Amino acid sequence: MLLTALLIRRQGAMVRVFEQAGATTPAAARTPQELGVQPGMAWYQLVGQGVLRCPGEGRYYLDPDSWQKLRQHRRRITALVLAVIAVLGLLYAWIRVKAA
Repeated sequence: MLLTALLIRRQGAMVRVFEQAGATTPAAARTPQELGVQPGMAWYQLVGQGVLRCPGEGRYYLDPDSWQKLRQHRRRITALVLAVIAVLGLLYAWIRVKAA
């Protein structure tokens, strides 16, 4: 869980670098070296999820729509997990009251 949180934080930092550099279109694509970004696990996940796109020549740009969709998906998953935990907690409490 901690690793996931760190990875998400790193992805957010990487996205901000692209936003600040204005690398949000194919014409404005930059190499990781130009942006001072070291490709790692966070980088490759963003590329795999279509958030960072490569129009060619080792240059990448941020696809803001894909980033927003990924963030919305994460929020939905988090809400679902929290809802399941809450339901399980209520069920546990109800069973304990019934057993007493």
